[in-house]
Amino acid sequence: MKAFFATSVLILPILFGQSTSASAQGSEVGCAGLRGTQLPGSDLKISSTEYIRQLPAYCLAEGDFERRTGADGKPYSIGFSIALPDAWTGQLLVQGGGGLNGVVLPPVGNIAAGAGNALSRGFAVISHDSGHKGEAWDSSFKADQIATLNFAGWSVEKVTAVGKALVAHYYGKAPHHSYFAGCSTGGREAMASAQRFPLMFDGVIAGAPAMRTGRSNMSLAAKNVAMNRISPVGKEGSPDRSLAFTDTDRNLILSGLLKACDALDGIEDGMIGNPVACTFDPSTLVCNGSKTSGCLRPDQVRVVIETFSPTNDASGRPAYPAFPYDTGVMSVTDAIPGLMRFDDKRNRQFNNRATNFDVDDAIQKADIDDPQQRLINVDQWTDLSSFASEGRKIIFFHGMSDPWFSANDTVDFFERMKKATKTKLRPDDWSKLYLVPGMAHCRGGPAALDQFDLLSKLVDWVENGKAPDHVVAAGAAFPGRTRRLCPYPSHAHYKGNGDPDDGVNFECRP
Repeated sequence: MKAFFATSVLILPILFGQSTSASAQGSEVGCAGLRGTQLPGSDLKISSTEYIRQLPAYCLAEGDFERRTGADGKPYSIGFSIALPDAWTGQLLVQGGGGLNGVVLPPVGNIAAGAGNALSRGFAVISHDSGHKGEAWDSSFKADQIATLNFAGWSVEKVTAVGKALVAHYYGKAPHHSYFAGCSTGGREAMASAQRFPLMFDGVIAGAPAMRTGRSNMSLAAKNVAMNRISPVGKEGSPDRSLAFTDTDRNLILSGLLKACDALDGIEDGMIGNPVACTFDPSTLVCNGSKTSGCLRPDQVRVVIETFSPTNDASGRPAYPAFPYDTGVMSVTDAIPGLMRFDDKRNRQFNNRATNFDVDDAIQKADIDDPQQRLINVDQWTDLSSFASEGRKIIFFHGMSDPWFSANDTVDFFERMKKATKTKLRPDDWSKLYLVPGMAHCRGGPAALDQFDLLSKLVDWVENGKAPDHVVAAGAAFPGRTRRLCPYPSHAHYKGNGDPDDGVNFECRP
C-alpha cells in the first residue's frame, strides 16, 4: 500500500512535466486518457471517466486513493469525483460533504452558488467521501484512526492536492485560484481548512457549520425531554410529543412571534428581517384562566421558553447557546423539521421518550470523554492570523430557522474569531457572516429566501479586491420576491417606499 500524504506543493512541479498538454481539454480522447493517470508517491486509481456533452461539456472522472486495510479489518480508501469543464476558467472548487460523509456527491459546487453552480461557470469541481464508505449516519469508521483523522479534516487536504494535480495534468497548468464551499459537515470542513491548513484555499464558504455536534445534539435531546414532560401518553405507553401542542397552538406561537418581530425591518411581510432585534416573549400567550384556542397553558409556555433558551449545565453556565426565534420554528415541510416538531420520524436520533435529562452527564459522555469528537470539533481554534494576513477570505452563512445547529453558535464563533485573529487588517477585510431569515438547515424553510450567490461575491473579493456588501436572495417560499442579505450585524431594512417584493428597495442598516 502506498498511502498518499503529499500536498500539492510536492506534486504539481512533478506533474507539469508529465502533462498530456492542454490539447486534452474538451476532448473525449483526453478524458478517457485520464484512466491511466498516476501521481508520484500515490496509489491513485481512476476507475471511470465519462465525457459529458451536455452544456457545459465536461470530463467526469471517478476514482480513489490511499487504499488500505483499517485497524478494524475493513477496506478503506478516499473516494472522489472530479468534473473538468471544457470552458475552464482556471479555478478549482473543493466541495464539502454532509452528515458523516461516506458517499461521493456529484461534483457540481451548488453550495451558496445561487441559480448557477460552480461547474456551469467553468470551475473544475472535486467532491469526496472523506475516506470511508457508509450511510449518512454510519459512524463505524471511527474504529479506525486514519479514517477518523480523515473525517476530521485530513481528507480535505489530501483531496485538494489530488484535485490540483489532476487539473494540472488535464489542462497543462495549475489552477490560478482554489476555493472551498460546504454546508453542515461541509461547513465544519471549511472551518477546519481555514484553521488547520490556512494557505490551502484562497477563499472559503462555511455554511451552518456542524462545529460541535456533541453539544448541539445534547441540547436538542434536552429540549425533547422538556417536551416529553408535558406530552400526553401515546398509544405505545410513552410520551407522544405530537400531542403536546395542537396545530392551533403552533400557529398561535408563530402569530405571536410575527406580531412581536415581523415589522422590525420596516415592513410586515411574513419574514423576520431584523433577527438580532427580535425579543419575543412567549409568556404573553399564557391563558389567564382555562385553556382556549387563543392562549397556551403555563406548562406549554415554559416549554416554548426552554426550547429557545440556552441549555445550561448544573452551574448555570450555558452549555449550548439559545436558538433564535424565527419563522421556521413550526416547520413540518423540511428534511429537518422545526424545533417544536422533533417528534417527526425523520429525526430518529432524537426519538427518545425520557422525562429526565442530566445535561452534565450528557456533556461528559458526548464531549469530555470523547477525544475523537474533540478532534473533529472546530469551535475552539479562533486564530486565523496566517489565513487572513495572506489575503485569504472566508464567508460564513447560517439560516436563522436552523433547528439542528443554532445560528447563535456561529455568531459566537465569528465574534471570538475576530477578536483572536491579530493582523493589521480589520476583520471586515477578510471575513463576513450572513444570517438568512427563515432558512432551515442549509436550505428550505416555509418563509425562507434560500437561493443566493455568495460564491460570485467570494471570487470577486479574492480575485478583484471587491469586498462584498449585500447579496440578493430569492426562493420558492415567496415567488417573485427578492431581499438583500446583509453582513452581520447589519440587516436589510425597507426604505419606506417602492415595491416591497423588490430587494432594491431595502438597505443594509446596523
